Amino acid sequence: MPATHVLVPVKALGLAKSRLSHVLDPAARESLVLAMLQDTVTAALSAGDVTVIVVTADERVAAAALDCGADVLPDPVRPDSPDPLNSALLAAARRAREHAPGAELVALQADLPSLRAEEFALARETARRTGTAVVVDHTASGTTALLHCVSGTLPPLSFGPGSAGRHIDAGAYPVPDALPGLRLDVDTPDDLAAALRLGVGRATAAVLDTVEFPLRHRCDSAAGSRRSATMNW
Repeated sequence: MPATHVLVPVKALGLAKSRLSHVLDPAARESLVLAMLQDTVTAALSAGDVTVIVVTADERVAAAALDCGADVLPDPVRPDSPDPLNSALLAAARRAREHAPGAELVALQADLPSLRAEEFALARETARRTGTAVVVDHTASGTTALLHCVSGTLPPLSFGPGSAGRHIDAGAYPVPDALPGLRLDVDTPDDLAAALRLGVGRATAAVLDTVEFPLRHRCDSAAGSRRSATMNW
């Protein structure tokens, strides 16, 4: 099988996770973003034969990515440009195609702290059968992963609000497996509580052990033992 190149865009830390601003202070939000990135990258790399490329203009994000085994591509797109997210992903996809024309390409969100390697592998198998596959997020409207296994071509990138429908309309096959960790991108306090119930990776767990936030009491007792027992990447 060809190698898989996973493209992970990350905006500047100061702009990230604004919907958590009423429950976490800026320093805690930044630490959480870095931790979720590290757990996402670690899980993807654990799926085997994977290169992860983090696309960012933030030096702290780049350092965190390198620390957990990812490569880094400086974001070539200005943040005030039209559609900076998809433009950055397209630039990374073109770069990957230049270096590995036959590689499988995956655009993956960076905020998947409950992702497991086997979930990523299952989604990749669907894409290998169908050509292009999309993982619809837990809200049933967004996209957490777009997997493209058509050699020599670029994926139909259309991230943003309502992206799942656009990706499906462009020909991506919706991955049918449950994949709870791969579908759970964290944007809100409810998402964060759901991730803790599901179990998070080591880096995210370490950060959350140092902060308090609303809704935590609903999931701590259920998540604590499971997190320490099963989320050991």
